[in-house]
Amino acid sequence: TDQTLTLYYVDVASKKIVKVDKADYQNVDIALDVKDIYDYCWSPDSRWIAYSKMDESLVHKIFIYSLETNKTRSISDGAFNDFHPAFSKDGERLFFVSNRRFDPTFCDFEWEMVYKEMAGIYSVPLRKDGAPLFPVLPAKEEAADGAKEDDKAAAKSDKGKDKDKPKEKLVAIDFDGIERRVETFPVPRGNYRFLAANDQNLYYLSKDEGDFNRFEFRDPRPFDLHAFSFADKKESTVIPAINEYELSGDGSTIVYRGFAETGMIDAGAKDSSGEAIDLGAVKMNLVPLDEWRQIFNESWRMERDWYYEPAMHGLDWAAMWAKYGRMLDRVTCRQDVQYVIGELIGELNTSHTYVFGGDIKREAEHVGVGLLGADYEIDRASNLYRFKKIYGDVDWNDEERPPLVGAGIRVEPGDYLLKVNGRDVTADRSVYSYFIDLANKPVEITVNDKPAAQGARTYTVKPVGNEYTLRYTDWVEGNRRFVEKESGGAIGYLHLPDTYTGSTAVFPRYFYSQTTKQGIVVDGRFNGGGLDPDIFLQRLAKKPLFYWTRRNSHDYVSPWFATSAHLVCLTNRQAGSGGDMLPYLFRAKGMGPVIGTRSWGGLVGVSMWLGMIDGGGLSAPDYRVYDPQGKWVVENEGVSPDISIDLDPADFGTGRDAQLMKALEVLKASIAKDPRPWPKHEAFPVDK
Repeated sequence: TDQTLTLYYVDVASKKIVKVDKADYQNVDIALDVKDIYDYCWSPDSRWIAYSKMDESLVHKIFIYSLETNKTRSISDGAFNDFHPAFSKDGERLFFVSNRRFDPTFCDFEWEMVYKEMAGIYSVPLRKDGAPLFPVLPAKEEAADGAKEDDKAAAKSDKGKDKDKPKEKLVAIDFDGIERRVETFPVPRGNYRFLAANDQNLYYLSKDEGDFNRFEFRDPRPFDLHAFSFADKKESTVIPAINEYELSGDGSTIVYRGFAETGMIDAGAKDSSGEAIDLGAVKMNLVPLDEWRQIFNESWRMERDWYYEPAMHGLDWAAMWAKYGRMLDRVTCRQDVQYVIGELIGELNTSHTYVFGGDIKREAEHVGVGLLGADYEIDRASNLYRFKKIYGDVDWNDEERPPLVGAGIRVEPGDYLLKVNGRDVTADRSVYSYFIDLANKPVEITVNDKPAAQGARTYTVKPVGNEYTLRYTDWVEGNRRFVEKESGGAIGYLHLPDTYTGSTAVFPRYFYSQTTKQGIVVDGRFNGGGLDPDIFLQRLAKKPLFYWTRRNSHDYVSPWFATSAHLVCLTNRQAGSGGDMLPYLFRAKGMGPVIGTRSWGGLVGVSMWLGMIDGGGLSAPDYRVYDPQGKWVVENEGVSPDISIDLDPADFGTGRDAQLMKALEVLKASIAKDPRPWPKHEAFPVDK
């Protein structure tokens, strides 16, 4: 399959390239190796190709292509996502995975549902008169049938080969009514992927936990490889914790790859610990300049083939190759190559154009410097460090404890840091030099409220290796407390650091506890982007539709956690990608005014990273947003606020946040103009 999502095959005899099919639809954020059409497989007689693709219904269906007629037929009923087909060894059946088992998981906060472990494994006889794989037998025959199957299994080769190969037969397919012949494998609903079959078993990857939507944003690997025995109809584990596998053509051997090793095992193995192939002796010779030119050429070609706009924004892309290709004669290291490629793709004037990595020969060894989650000041009189501020708010999502806050520890701003692991600390050196290689290790610190040893206190603490979470949480909590104080508790505050997993962890902490506020500041400044922010906005935009009265407690609203609060959205020039989309959708939904400065302006998205031969890579932005009227929006212009107000760096450094103060001003005015008190119901009805 090429970059146009077109599947081809090559006729070996004639050398002719033949088009099989083309996918006209695909999911947005999916990696290069799982773009449609990627899960194709051959029938045993090489006369048919089975594969899945998304069609105009936005559902993945199984298709079968005939090499003899050059025609394609769908065998899916279109109600479910079907994928990863595999022919049986005898060509009598097609196996596939389908997401059609729905058992919702309900949110612990609100009436909300998600679906996990939807996949099952299915089989369909290709001929109308094909025997069922799982026939319904009379009770008295089940035991006997099982014994016969066990005898058959015992007669098979341990390696999965048939001792007497039957004469190859042609695969026949009766398409009429094929979707009604589907059988279900007796395996629990789960997360199944990538099927393969020999005469004895059906093989598949599976994993109990992970994200298995069609995007697979968070890498679900590693998987466990399982085998379902056709003889005894039981499942067994072949090998755990691998990333991918292939079954040999004769069905006897499995080659697998994990994160750290490549190996090969017998197809009949159970609970294998693996048999790694020793690649330590493999060596190759390369000429760096030649490899770097190949990487440059590949980068140029990848942009040409994957960039969202075929005309490359009007650039003469061949001329760009010549212009920057000349620089390769002067590069002296891989970092130079990365710079040249960056300049090349920078000509596109497009967001999300990145180049990274590569075979870097020299890298500094990382040393973890311990951090106490504090700001320091120097007392010149004593030449000692004093704690100026201590960051003590806890991020309960990862439960990273502030080193200087907790039970049994009493360190206050103004205290002196006297010793670290018994070593005197003075301001002659950087305070951080006393914590070299002490990150995430128990450390003894001695502190006192005066610059003297008498009365000093010693504690064992564990310095962190990064203070970002502590400082970020302090900033958010500081803003929330400020808003609460200035509004007398009437207005709430939440910050969305990104439109991905950062906000999915932060949002529940602040949203659910503030839905009864009269106003909420939705702070999208410094938002690093990610995915579609509507997952957050749809909750903020949920309005009360009616109310339930209760006899012995306060009435409640429906939908649950719907809010009547007035809303404002803050944004700034440091908010981009999904951080651009946040204020754009906020305004499009009519949720309230946008306050701050114009956002970054980057909504030509990237769904995949393109790898280079030396481990480096680059992006090729492959989709762009436009509005319902067909107009290009946001890219290279950003989202302009309704109320423009910038931050003065000096003021912001002292804690004065002009944008946040403006948000409070606007919300207070909105609440005064349009108060939204809890409605009072009419008198209870009296039956006469």
